Amino acid sequence: MFKVLMIGCLMISVSSFAAELTTLKNDGIHDANGAGFSKLQEPKEALGDFPKRTDGTINWVKALDQKLISPRSNKVGDGKMTSVNLDLILKNTGSMPYVLFSHKVHTSILTCANCHIDIFLPKQGSNFINMNNIMAGEQCGVCHGAVAFGIQDCAECHNVPSDKGDLR
Repeated sequence: MFKVLMIGCLMISVSSFAAELTTLKNDGIHDANGAGFSKLQEPKEALGDFPKRTDGTINWVKALDQKLISPRSNKVGDGKMTSVNLDLILKNTGSMPYVLFSHKVHTSILTCANCHIDIFLPKQGSNFINMNNIMAGEQCGVCHGAVAFGIQDCAECHNVPSDKGDLR
């Protein structure tokens, strides 16, 4: 199963079950018989030296910090990226610790339109986020487990102590 994600103007395809970059010939997007195909750079060559997380996926925040990427707000590049400094504590986590969602981290790489309104409604309390949906590649799982860090390490997201006690 492959997913495609636009990050600024960078379109990449990765396997949702592995941290390996997919070749252009096998990504289901590019026509290997097309006239311009030979001019394209393979993702492994283009992204091979990018910083990686422990699960092997690209660490986009570090890549931004190291100025390896320069996200654009649109294809033409004439818009401005707007970083939104808004943290949300998600408390509907069962017995797990709460989740700190940092809009600042996400909006330093993605525009608001990447998530709102197709994935999440921009109104507090209007999105019931759950792990079943995330594992099915919906909600946070559109990116996480595909082009952003995976969901194997619960503490990546469930990182705020809750008042429920340490049940897990």
